[in-house]
Amino acid sequence: MKKIEILRIESLSRAPLVIEGFLFEGSDKNAPSLAIVGAMDGDAILPLYCAAGIVEFLRHTVAKDKIKGNILVIPSINHYALNISERFWPLDKTDLNMMFPGYDGGETTQRIAAKIFTAIQGYTYGINLERRRDPSNCLPHIKLFKSGYEDIKGAKKFGFKVIHHSELTSIDTVTLQYNWQLWGTKAYSIVCPVDNLLDSNDSTQIHQAMVRFMNKSGIIEYDMFNAYESNVINRNNIRVVKAKKSGIFLPKERVGNYVTKGQIIGVIIHSLRGEIINEIKASCDGMITCYFKNSLILENAVAFRIAKIR
Repeated sequence: MKKIEILRIESLSRAPLVIEGFLFEGSDKNAPSLAIVGAMDGDAILPLYCAAGIVEFLRHTVAKDKIKGNILVIPSINHYALNISERFWPLDKTDLNMMFPGYDGGETTQRIAAKIFTAIQGYTYGINLERRRDPSNCLPHIKLFKSGYEDIKGAKKFGFKVIHHSELTSIDTVTLQYNWQLWGTKAYSIVCPVDNLLDSNDSTQIHQAMVRFMNKSGIIEYDMFNAYESNVINRNNIRVVKAKKSGIFLPKERVGNYVTKGQIIGVIIHSLRGEIINEIKASCDGMITCYFKNSLILENAVAFRIAKIR
């Protein structure tokens, strides 16, 4: 393993920002290569943990001669935000994942993105670990934009239950995934649950999915059981179930659970009287993909999302 310095920014008021990557050189020059980018947000603890876990796995679990292709892991980019639990770049509140491919003569975050993008160009595959944006607990899943460059077949190698094939909007053209794909890398975003209290089931599932992908793609030799035959869903497959009242939200089902139309999947309790004021029912047969993560919910807030079966 080689530790490489990708970027260093001096600061007047604190230690320099030093972004480091861990490079594992493969034994087969013809094997495909992989770059993994972890936390870009300051509250992305699960992406940070999962990326760091891959570094530990490659260092101590996989024999050196079993690493066939080059693997670069960058666990964290936005250290300043992580240190103070801020989501965005603390100095101007910009989102680093809206700055690609970057500009080396631009603002600070544009320069950071440009350096990162230069370091990860040329890899066969790319994995971007993302934290879910809205306040919902969700299934770990693959997100792919309908860009014309997406690789659905490759995304199925991870073995997640769901691949979300989402419409590409104009704002998505400045994300890492899109620009990576534009420059010839087969890139995938793994969307992690929003909760920053690490869940061993979620982290293990994400870790095993990345290892499974590396093995199936010929990047490493490490036997893994097959997981799920991923279902490709889009916006048309998702049914949104909203709260009809404000109050204390108690989900009755968890992500990944299958439900039937009309089944009670959650309730809302009156915050002063303690009585049930809304029974939340499934709007279709399907699988719960996410639910509202806070215990206090407002009227018309999205309580559940269900991937429709029929």
